[in-house]
Amino acid sequence: MYEELIKAVEKSNSICIISHQNPDGDTCGSTLALYRALKLFGKSQVYIYCDVAESAFRDSLQVMEGIEFYNKVKIDNCDMAIACDCAEADRMGEYLRLFQKAKYRVNIDHHKSNCKYGNINIVEPGISATCEIIYKVVKAFDALKKCIDDKVAKLLYTGLVTDSGGFTFSSVSKQTHAIASELIEYDFSASDICEHFLKRVPLNTFKLRTRVFSKAKFFENGKIGLIYFSLEDFADTETNPEDTEGAINFIRDIDTVEIAIAITQRRQNNSYKISIRTSDRVDASRIAATFGGGGHKNAAGCAISGFYEDVKDKILKACVDEL
Repeated sequence: MYEELIKAVEKSNSICIISHQNPDGDTCGSTLALYRALKLFGKSQVYIYCDVAESAFRDSLQVMEGIEFYNKVKIDNCDMAIACDCAEADRMGEYLRLFQKAKYRVNIDHHKSNCKYGNINIVEPGISATCEIIYKVVKAFDALKKCIDDKVAKLLYTGLVTDSGGFTFSSVSKQTHAIASELIEYDFSASDICEHFLKRVPLNTFKLRTRVFSKAKFFENGKIGLIYFSLEDFADTETNPEDTEGAINFIRDIDTVEIAIAITQRRQNNSYKISIRTSDRVDASRIAATFGGGGHKNAAGCAISGFYEDVKDKILKACVDEL
């Protein structure tokens, strides 16, 4: 697949890289690192797209200079479209049509639930981050022409750190640590990345978390923990859904909890985003699949429509059944 991708890249003039909606550090890091690597490889027509406001994409990652192209050059088709970290094709949102029209449709991902929707699929379920795969892709490019520099390394390291929970998740392997050790040989501060993404939070985000945590609910003798982010919570703390990132892990860290659930109200009527984190004994992706979602064994998500109490009851029943 790596050789096939390189051949397709060499034949492509215009390349679009598509991030998933509600971007996190891994999709941002892999997308931006691949963008820069392709530019260094000699491709001039490379574009990044994400179905989210530009400010949200920028806030998800410390984006470096030279990314002013983001979502601004609108094109109807391209030779190659690359989906980064998109477990399901529809997570590309409005840019799914652009992906489907491309001659080369590349799917690079690490989610267990990925159904290999591209005509070039580099999917490695179970590894810690899509940035692990992008590292190997970029190394393949680098063997032909210098494509890894300090910025590419920093972006890839950021994706590894954020999607591995600071190298604490069970998906972390010898390969993860080997790649991380090679990346930190470049000129950037690994400790600054860990500090920024794993520890520091804006004051408003802290207020949102404390407000929501104070209303946390527990079920099945503490084995299930649930938090709920409402539109009122966002309005009163001057935050937005992107500020919920990582909050669910505090519930998962409680010693009795085997399934942590975060329900986030969307602006659309009666629509809710569900995030699920589990212990090694419980498969989060199986719970999410009940509602058409997916992800990893210990981290998955889905969307459910309906009234809040009904949505809560549905997801709780699925969790109890899985327990």
